[in-house]
Amino acid sequence: MNRSKVVALGAVLVLGLGLLAGCGGPSNTSQPASHEPQGSNSSPAPAASSNLTQNFTLVNNTGVEVYGVFVSPVSTDNWEEDVMGRETLPSGSSIDITFHGDSSEQYWDLMVTDAEDVQLIFEKLDLFSISEVTISIDASGNPVASVS
Repeated sequence: MNRSKVVALGAVLVLGLGLLAGCGGPSNTSQPASHEPQGSNSSPAPAASSNLTQNFTLVNNTGVEVYGVFVSPVSTDNWEEDVMGRETLPSGSSIDITFHGDSSEQYWDLMVTDAEDVQLIFEKLDLFSISEVTISIDASGNPVASVS
């Protein structure tokens, strides 16, 4: 397994453990990478329509400059091109991620990379219900995505 896959797998495992330890907290904070759609409940998913959008603001609170931002529908095995639209995203800064075209995809994976190509991956983000994703590193050194 290459280094980036090992790092991504380790981040997912650590974040999963953090999610289990944090059960019972507010539902819109500290949403680590997961294998379940965020905000999933017994109600059906919203139907795709022209008033639903996948656009969101990405806030970098990791303490590290982000060099790449990639989003890809969960139904795709490959990452799309870097969508940041500028060279880097310094820690403490934000960027609006805007989707062009008519996509009906609701769930997306997000990957950010740093100068050394270390990858943080957050899976199955419900971009029909999320308007902001804040990425950070918790006190234990684990990557976390808070959504609203």
